Amino acid sequence: MRAFFEAAHGDPKQAAHTYFAPALEFNPFSHPDGPAQGPGGFMDRVEELSAQFETYDVRADRLEEVGELVVADIRREAQTRRGPAVIRDRFSQVFTLRDGKVVRIDSFPTFGAALEAARLRE
Repeated sequence: MRAFFEAAHGDPKQAAHTYFAPALEFNPFSHPDGPAQGPGGFMDRVEELSAQFETYDVRADRLEEVGELVVADIRREAQTRRGPAVIRDRFSQVFTLRDGKVVRIDSFPTFGAALEAARLRE
């Protein structure tokens, strides 16, 4: 997962296609269309969100393995298009891996909630 986050800063689309399984299921906090499917669906959701900002940066500050799952504590920083205001927040994701590829991503508002969910699924 560390390699994915590093690669995503250079070429997010290539990183998604390299590290994500074709059958990836991406579950953001909420979206009217529900989960996104495949690396392309993941990228569509990320691009839909990031297009609302002048700059959009996501970095994993902490990764913790829980069996075959990886819990990521993520820092997001985005500058609005309307002015110099910068929005900083945190969220977490649980990555499910199989055969070296991410097959599922579940999003959570906090690292604690993500860690608890990962431990329950373990």
